[in-house]
Amino acid sequence: MTPYEVYKDYLALRNHFNQPGYDYFKYQGKSSGSVAAFEKRKDKLFFQKLAKHTDPHGLMLANFLVNPKTWIKDLAYSDDAQKVYETWLKRSQSLTYAIKNEVRKLDPEFNKNFLVEDSEHPIALRLYITGDISIETLVVLIDITGCLGYWNRNMDGDVIWKDIGMRLNKYKPFVKYDKERIKNVLVDMFSES
Repeated sequence: MTPYEVYKDYLALRNHFNQPGYDYFKYQGKSSGSVAAFEKRKDKLFFQKLAKHTDPHGLMLANFLVNPKTWIKDLAYSDDAQKVYETWLKRSQSLTYAIKNEVRKLDPEFNKNFLVEDSEHPIALRLYITGDISIETLVVLIDITGCLGYWNRNMDGDVIWKDIGMRLNKYKPFVKYDKERIKNVLVDMFSES
């Protein structure tokens, strides 16, 4: 990617994770940043540095998941940003394996993990909040069970859910997985208990 392409992708990803009305996929990663606007930026150097990374898009995506307000300087000149990227890349490359390991932490009664009872967060969501399961695992579980609408209705007004729910919804199209294979893994694991 050229520095200008990194700049455009940065703007698009930042808008995607921060603005409810912007959809990276609907607008095909386009943003309103012109070449002239890019050339006038005082932080152009950061985009030039990031353009030299082997995967600037992945680095930005991984870091926006952790902090949607991430600044370009933090991406270009931070060892922490690289560590976040490496952890994300490892999870993404072995998604089925990660999901198999993480779903073992769920309650053996599968459906119980998604119930909102007594105004408490569901078990699956609590496991994500505490770091026991990854965002990818939660996105996949929500996609397979179709519980997002139920959670939205039953946790309406919950400020924690509002933030996490938006992040999950925004990240979902980026998560590529074999749905049938994961369904079979879940059926095998939870039919035994």
